[in-house]
Amino acid sequence: MIWYKKLEINLKNLKKNLRALKKFLPKNTKILPVIKCDAYGHGLLEVAKALSEEEIFGFGLSEPEEALTLRKNRLSQPILFLSGFEKDWLPEMYNLKVTPVVTNFNTFEWLNEFVKKRNIKWEFHLKVDTGMHRFGLNFSELAQFIEKLKNFPFLKLTGLMTHFSCAENPEHELTQFQLKRLKEALEKLKNNKIIPKYVHFANSGGIIFLPEKGNLVRPGISLYGSYPTFKARELIKLHPVMTLKSRIVEIKRLKKGEYAGYGPNFKAKKTTLLGLVPVGYGDGYLRSLSNRGFAWCKGKKVAVVGNVSMKVLYLDITELESPQIGDEVILLGGENEEVPADELASLAGTISYELFCNLGKSIPREYINA
Repeated sequence: MIWYKKLEINLKNLKKNLRALKKFLPKNTKILPVIKCDAYGHGLLEVAKALSEEEIFGFGLSEPEEALTLRKNRLSQPILFLSGFEKDWLPEMYNLKVTPVVTNFNTFEWLNEFVKKRNIKWEFHLKVDTGMHRFGLNFSELAQFIEKLKNFPFLKLTGLMTHFSCAENPEHELTQFQLKRLKEALEKLKNNKIIPKYVHFANSGGIIFLPEKGNLVRPGISLYGSYPTFKARELIKLHPVMTLKSRIVEIKRLKKGEYAGYGPNFKAKKTTLLGLVPVGYGDGYLRSLSNRGFAWCKGKKVAVVGNVSMKVLYLDITELESPQIGDEVILLGGENEEVPADELASLAGTISYELFCNLGKSIPREYINA
């Protein structure tokens, strides 16, 4: 048994967000939802099953354990490991029918060695670093890569991809540079009679903001109801998928001048009621929200005050009408987005991705699909 706290995962809203993103896409564009890291804390298998009920192409993952979970549950859609792979993953990747993503010459050589030894053919995608300087083959090495590929008959390149640093800002010089570089990479391949079936680069921000989308897109954060930028709220309506709920388990009345919590980091300026909620940084609620965050209780916004502890935080409930032990509290999300993830993350000096992933690690999830 644990203190009352739960993450409600609204799968209906997940599907709504996917459909909202689809409206930005040209007809016949394939969709590869990114569900790595336990679907950003929302639950890998449940999210995959829900999205499988929609018209999608496959899934973007990171590691073999994720792929194994999907295959064990009879999800047969294509799977891409978006950030490359380790050499010793290859046997399992082949058995699980994962499409490898080559990100450098090491992964390229490993892949060729694997298929050549077994006399098998394998399709793969090539990830090119077009300027973000994260995963991807250096653009300057592309000519060498092409020459090698000509001598690797067991491998077939079926996809070309890159990842944009700031796709939500299409006018930024880096976005323009990355798009130009990707087109140059595609032209080099075509000039050598290598024609990728799929060209993909658009994440959530790219889907919403870029005029060009490619023929395969990789929505991530917006599936879960978060906006790539606050400006995106003007263009698309998303619905919160994750809601964190708990209850007030104790109420403390402070006189003017009295302190609360570690530090102490809160001093009452007047007679104050504090509601103790059994959620803290040990549950993934960020300590950086101390004296900054907010919640929703009895139809009103209430402030997080004092330092967030490992298993408890304080809410200032002074202005609530007749607050009681047992009153429900929304700490994130809500049916009407009472506590927007993007706003809360901004107050914490981070992004919604971190909030979702942290909270999803330890708090029990309850799925809503109606």
